[in-house]
Amino acid sequence: MKVLFFLAGTIVLGVSASASAPSAAPVLARMDRAAEKFQSMSAKVTMVTHTDVINENTTETGTVLIKKDGKSRVHALIEFQEPPNARRTLSLAGKTAQIYFPKINTVQIYDLGKYREVAEQFVTLGFGTSGRELAEGYIVNVLGQETLLGKPVLRLELIPKSDEIKKFVNRLELWIPENGDAYPVQEKYYSPSNDYHLATYSDLKINPPLRGDALKLRLAPGVKTEEMKK
Repeated sequence: MKVLFFLAGTIVLGVSASASAPSAAPVLARMDRAAEKFQSMSAKVTMVTHTDVINENTTETGTVLIKKDGKSRVHALIEFQEPPNARRTLSLAGKTAQIYFPKINTVQIYDLGKYREVAEQFVTLGFGTSGRELAEGYIVNVLGQETLLGKPVLRLELIPKSDEIKKFVNRLELWIPENGDAYPVQEKYYSPSNDYHLATYSDLKINPPLRGDALKLRLAPGVKTEEMKK
């Protein structure tokens, strides 16, 4: 189920932690207000994947689109464009996740089944997820105040309460702006194997106008289809 991490989810400049961490309550309340008006987002993303067993990082850049229709439908499209030899597009719609590799014109299809809600939770974490929902599903700690890419942010630590979630991720971190809308500018997911995924967002737009087919996975003629096991 590694696909879940890509569908969710380092460029950090001048980070400096504060000596005292503020309460989580105010930022969770701000996230409640942000979630009420959230319908969609678009952003550029830089994804750093750390593989602990070989102590290696890989960096990819691309774009991400997320659309939330009510409480039960989440659509996401993530297109990694760099490096060129690793280009691929990832799609989440309902119980189906797909990964399209244009270089070999192949699409892998995953039936998420009972893991649909887990996948959607990771994708919408901080984008459409209220502070109340975070507090229900996670132990939330404020690690401190930092400066990320020249902006003051609060760094939150989330420890899952669910054993099901812990199968995939045992700790998460969100970097939330101190001012303005409480949407994360950076997210980090730690797996039980000590691997992690660090997603940094730029050119973030909330509720941008989207075409009806904006989140449609575009496949080339003659694409090869592979049904993947869970």
